[in-house]
Order: sequence, then C-alpha cells, then structure tokens
Amino acid sequence: MERAALRAIRLPRSFAGKSAAFRPAFAFRGFAADTHLLWRGVQSTSFSELLEFKDGSESTFPVFQVLNSQGKLQDGVELPFSLDEGVHMMELMVKSKVYDDVLLTMQRQGRISFYCTNYGEEATSVGTAAALQPQDMIWPQYRELGAFLWRGLTAQEIADQNIGNEGDRSKGRNLQVHYCMLEKNMQTVHAVLGTQIPQAPGAGYAYKLDKEDRVSVTYFGDGAASEGDAFTGLNFASVYGSQTLFICRNNGYSISTGVDDQYGGDGIAARGPALGIPSVRVDGNDLVAVFLATREARRRSVAEQKPTLLELMTYRVGDHTTSDDSSAYRKENKEEVAKLQALGPIPRWRAFLMSKGVWTEEKEKAIATAAREEMLQAMKTGETKKRPPLRDLFTDTYTDLPWHLEEQAAYAEKHVREYSQDYKMSAYRGLDGPAPVPDARRIASAPRQMPPAPTGKTREMTMVQSINEALSIALSSNERTVLFGEDVAFGGVFRCSMGLREKHGEGRVLNAPVAEQAIAAFAIGLSVAGYKAIAEIQFADYIFPAFDQIVNEIAKYRYRNAGGGAGNITIRAPCSAVGHGSMYHSQSVESYFAHCPGLKIVIPRGPKQAKGLLLAAIRDPDPVLFFEPKVLYRAKIEGPDAQVPEGDYELPIGQAEVVRPGTDVTLVGWGSQILRLQEAATRAEAEGISCEIIDLQTIVPWDVDTVQASVEKTGRLIVAHEAPQTNGFGAEISSKIQERCFLHLASPIQRVTGYDTHFPYAWEEFYVPSAARVLAAIKASVSY
Repeated sequence: MERAALRAIRLPRSFAGKSAAFRPAFAFRGFAADTHLLWRGVQSTSFSELLEFKDGSESTFPVFQVLNSQGKLQDGVELPFSLDEGVHMMELMVKSKVYDDVLLTMQRQGRISFYCTNYGEEATSVGTAAALQPQDMIWPQYRELGAFLWRGLTAQEIADQNIGNEGDRSKGRNLQVHYCMLEKNMQTVHAVLGTQIPQAPGAGYAYKLDKEDRVSVTYFGDGAASEGDAFTGLNFASVYGSQTLFICRNNGYSISTGVDDQYGGDGIAARGPALGIPSVRVDGNDLVAVFLATREARRRSVAEQKPTLLELMTYRVGDHTTSDDSSAYRKENKEEVAKLQALGPIPRWRAFLMSKGVWTEEKEKAIATAAREEMLQAMKTGETKKRPPLRDLFTDTYTDLPWHLEEQAAYAEKHVREYSQDYKMSAYRGLDGPAPVPDARRIASAPRQMPPAPTGKTREMTMVQSINEALSIALSSNERTVLFGEDVAFGGVFRCSMGLREKHGEGRVLNAPVAEQAIAAFAIGLSVAGYKAIAEIQFADYIFPAFDQIVNEIAKYRYRNAGGGAGNITIRAPCSAVGHGSMYHSQSVESYFAHCPGLKIVIPRGPKQAKGLLLAAIRDPDPVLFFEPKVLYRAKIEGPDAQVPEGDYELPIGQAEVVRPGTDVTLVGWGSQILRLQEAATRAEAEGISCEIIDLQTIVPWDVDTVQASVEKTGRLIVAHEAPQTNGFGAEISSKIQERCFLHLASPIQRVTGYDTHFPYAWEEFYVPSAARVLAAIKASVSY
C-alpha cells in the first residue's frame, strides 16, 4: 500500500491511543494489482480484519457563522458586499415581513383564501438570491418571497397573484403564494413537496453542456428532503456533474412534524458527501454567512462543474400556513419561541447596520409604513380587477387547443350565458356579450398542420431499426437534444439506441440512474433550459414511480406558467404483451395518462409508423408519451408498414388511419392490436362480413371524426385494446361515438379488451384480446 493511502487510514476508536503492542499486526492489507477491479464505484481500496460499521458520526457539520446573534462580525471577517447593498437587503427583509403581516390579515378577513408566511426565514431567501447572478435559474418552493422581491416582484403582482385576477401571471390558475417570474429566471412555486428538486439538475446539466456561467438553484425544506425526489435529485446531479445548488431551509418543522420525527442522522448536509457532493451547514439567520456560502457554492459549481448542497439552519416562527395552528404541536413554549424570534435574521442584521450608523429605528418604521400602504393599495387595486376570460380556463393546456378542448370551451361559453343566474358573470372578463361563434375547423379532429408526405427510397426494417434511425435523426438535426434513460448508452434492453452514444457523444446519450421519477424530472430541467429531452423508461410497467412527475409536473407545467416552461419532452416506453412478460412486463398503461390533460399519447403499429410518429413526437412542442409495443420490435411485419423511408419524415400526430376499408363493421384499435384486428377481419371476410379497420395511432388527441365517419357508414363499432376493460380508453371512444352516432348504430358498441385482472403469465393467450375474441364480437354485432 502506498504511503499516502496509509496516512489516510484512521484506526478504530477502540485502538486509538493504545501502544503498538495492542494493535493488530495485520489489521489492513493492500490490494493486489487488479483487485480493485472487483468493486467499481467505491473509494476505499483496503481490506480490514476489523468489523466496523460506519454511522456518520466520524465527521460532523459545524454551522458556518460569521455574524453572531448580537450583530457583530467575527474578527477578521470583511463584509462581502457594500453597506448600501446591505441596507437594500434589510429593506427587502422588512418588506417581506410587512407584506406577510398584511396578507395574513387579508386571509383572516376572507379577502384571500390562503396564505403562507416567511417569518424568521427572510435571510435564507434574500441572502441567497443576492449572492446569485440574474442568469441563474431558481426553482422555488413556497417560502422564497425574499428571492422574488430581490428579482423585482412588485406588491401589485403579489396582490394580483393572491387574488387570482387577470393581472396574475398564471391567469388565476395557482393557489396563493405560487409566484412566477419566468423572464427573471424564476420558475413557478412548486405546490407538490420536493418535485422541483430533481428537475433542477436537468437545467444545471444543460448549462454544463453549454459551458455557461450559470447555475440551477433549487430551494426546499427539511420536510421535502425526506421525499424520494430529494435523493434522486442529488444523485442525478452528482452522476452528471450538474451545475446545481441545492438549498435546504431547515426550519425545524414540516407542518407539525418536527425534525426529530422527520429523519435520523446529522441533518441534511450529511447526505451530500455520501453522493460526492460538497456540502456545508450555515446559520440561516446570519445574512452574511448565507451570502458567503451561496456565493462560494455558486463559484465552485461552475468552476468544478458539480453540484453543491447548503443546509441553512433557521426557525419557522409563524404557522405553516393560515390553515395551521402551530401552538398545538410546537415543542417550544411561547417564551422560547419569542427568544428564537429575537435571534432571527432581522434583529441581527438591524443591530449590525445600526452599529455602522446606516440604519435607525425611524428609517425602519418609515420603510415598514410605506410597505404596508403599498400592499394595502395593491390589494384594493387588485380587487377592482376582473378575473381572466373563460377561455383561459382552457388555453395553455397544450400549445394549441386540440378539438376536444375547443369543443368543451364552446360548450362552456354557451352554457354559462344560458344559466347566467347561476354564475358570477360580472366578475369575469368577456362574459358580458354573446357567446363566441365556434370555429368548425378548430373543432374538427384532423391535425391542423400536416407534415409533408414522406418521399424517396424505402427499405424494409424492423421497428427497432426504425426507432433507432428516428433517434439518430433527431440527435443529428438538433444538437440541443439529449437522449437518456436506464441502459440507453449501452443500447437499451431492446437495443433501440444501439450505437447512438458512439455517434452523437457521451454528453448527449446518457445512462441514467435507476430512478424513473428523476428521469422524468430531469427531462423537465433540460426542457426549461431550451433542450429537447428524449427520456426512456425501460418498461411501461415501471413508469409509475414517475407518475407524479409526469401528471403533476410535465403535464401541468405550461398551464401553471400560463404558456411558459417545459415542453419538448418525449418519454419512450416499451408496452403491452410480449408473450412471456407476466404482470410486470406486459401492461398497457395509456388510459392512466389519457385522463391527464396536457399530455399527448402515441402508439405505433409498425416500423414505418414508429419512425415517422417518433420524429413528430420529438419535435412536437407539447410533452408526448410514446409507447412502443415490444412484441413488434423484431416482428416480421408484412406489406407497406415495413417499408420505411430512409430519410427524415414525420407522420401527423392526432390522425387515425383507415388500414382496411369495409362496409359492415368498424374495428378500432392501436399498436399490436391492429395485427389481431386484421386477422379477425380476414376470417370474418371468409364468412361474408366486411370490416373496416382504423388504427387510432394517437390516443390523445384522438381522431374522432375518422371513427365517426366510419361508424355512420357501417352502423357498428368494436373497440379492442389490451388494457383492462374498466376505464380503458375504449370506454371513452364508445361514449363519444354513442353521443355522435346514436341514430346510426345498428347494434350496441362492443369492447374486446383485457380482463379486469392483473396480467397473467400462464393464461396470457386467454387474457389478450385475440383474433378469435374479436371475431366473436364481429359475429355478435352483425347478428344483433
């Protein structure tokens, strides 16, 4: 063993201080030349005969403090900013407190429904924001009012957001205190605890790729640190060297759950080193220490291209929200709370500024009085404003409203006018006139923009080959595209990304840690930073850990930001039965996500469709879930569906295709189910029954007009899919076609689906909606 390694070894405490005679002669042995190859990803390269468990107590995290509770700087410490800047920070902390006072009163008076104060934590947001640069992207939680004020949020904007009027940046869509300043690089406050933590590393990685002097900064509390999102966010940032600052405000409580019930071990800072992340614990009531730590963390993150973790120790003086009464659970009595309040950031910074002669009680009182009047006036002004137009209930769900939202918007406009006595019509902009005339072209379900038809040479491919080509074209045609997921750099478990890392570089084709929620979240960060994200979930069955990030974050991002934010996200996942997959490798999950507004869902039936639809999905400005039936990956597809154009082409999202014309029965399906429908139709034809087959291709938005036209011709409809029957997407199709085609139907609409059990192994041939089951439904339909 080399001397440097020997010096690094620390003997167990039981032997510390004992003479050599009492120490084991061969407690440590060096590795043979290649022994370290047996264990990858660890730093220790020594053996030990001592059985010693590490619990983290070997190292501690002292609290970094330079300004004591009396407001005196430690000897030798220089103020890292000018006194004028320090006065400005004090003004913002005072404003933050006064705004909290006023808005808390507004809630008690019933003028707003909810509020969340920042009492006692003003320095954690003002101090950190002051140390950052304007280009740094901030992902706030809900106690970052000081950071918003630092970046220019006005009293009127605060009032408008809390009221939810037409002046609110988010068009009245968010709960109170969910501020947003996209033009100032501040994302919307996140309501779901901790979801922003793994999103920030995606943006930080983009800044690393772009070699920018820029960091991605995520704020969170000690409670959010318990979420799995916190660990996966830290781990992704560490693995990818993401320029990310993780700032934890440890205020002692998560609603009523104190830190003693929240976690074991040495706080939050101790978690960083386990993942190779430089970490520091800071006195969060010390404005100067907070500024210094943040500034240095930012410098290190950019210079070293790695994340940093700051744990800011503070105390939540107020209640969690106005829905909370902390006196019922606080472990500190009133006297102790008052003492902690006196040790807070405002009294401490006040004492320092007064000692320098740049602050007085009169000055503070004048600032507080002005801030109070400013917010009161902002509330009065805000209450005179109308709420946004009714159409804004629907806009920003997608970049362009699809037919079903246009249809619903037209219905809503007409309905509220007919029943105006039931609604507060005068409170909303634009409800004082007649209903807008619907545009029939926008309610039509066909895509409004059609890509050019593919031309040029074709060649026979498998679906795996066509997907690989689509991914390669997407990476080549736009350098700001990143492909990542479990085993993706290796080629993926189905080899769809084979050779792409070698062709496009390890910075853009990435293996991802095994954490589906962070894969989805990382895509959000990349998208916010201007990249196109292509994320792979290894199996659709494993997408559920990412469900929160997909339905609560990706799907809602544009809506809550009133148009800005994440898009350009494609999530690929192999789906459906494969012949031997059982319940964890066979699921069809489209209906779970079809219920969630804001997502598009595409499922191809063959190689030609897979390539064209995948390229369209990647280039679509909205998030797309692209489910690939894995039984088709290497299946021998006959006919034109296997003849794939060699160049770059797109197929329209939102358009169904009539695969086989017919006159007696309409069969609708998607993905691998189309092959079974084709077999059933051939068998039915032998018995004199003509079936029209429609491949839906896109589940959301689905092409209702094509299906309607077919059913009006045939008078019969059978919908087939592998997912269980109850609440499967076939139910939505059946309901809509029944509404539109009731008088054309010659027999009841039928569904041929998986059963309402979990996907079995031994009985797969009975579970899957086979050609025989479809044929039986066809016969029943025509004989009704």
